[in-house]
Amino acid sequence: MEGKVHHLQKCLDGIYKVIRSANDILCGISQPSVCSEVLQSPQGVAYISGVNEVYKVAKRVEGGMKSLNIDNQNLHNRLRDIELTWNNLQAFFSFSPTILQMLSSELTPVCSPATDSENGPIRTCGVCLFRTGNELNGKANTVLYNSCHYHASCANFWLNCVDSNLPGLIAAEERSQTSEPCSSCAELPGHQL
Repeated sequence: MEGKVHHLQKCLDGIYKVIRSANDILCGISQPSVCSEVLQSPQGVAYISGVNEVYKVAKRVEGGMKSLNIDNQNLHNRLRDIELTWNNLQAFFSFSPTILQMLSSELTPVCSPATDSENGPIRTCGVCLFRTGNELNGKANTVLYNSCHYHASCANFWLNCVDSNLPGLIAAEERSQTSEPCSSCAELPGHQL
């Protein structure tokens, strides 16, 4: 369990850094008209869309923690920091109807307990530890790499903002040396790969 907590702490720290950076950038713009222009530009919309994807990773981590019954005060504090910073960042979105429309049309992941699907057991993402499959609007957007499953956005976030190795890759290397199962790619309790 300690390894999962450390792993999730690294993930949440990276998420907080990305969202806080976006918030700091927008807080640094002193003129509302300039903020509006930035947020309505194609580059601004693309940037906020990327930050929104990172926020979704945070929500999946929260769901993974609930599914695996991980109760750690440091993780909860970091999730609270992320939520507060995200809420502050959203105040700037009123300058851009395009961004508000984009965010309202996108659903956040449902953090409900996983159950077996008709297609077999539910697998967990090696980054967020939340179930993969049955994602938003029926789009799974998952990646299978080195016997571990990942949400595409989780893998993208991890590789670009946390570490150049996916966490399941590290575990897979250890597994090949010790013949132990990959803890980052563990199934939810009661499920098997």
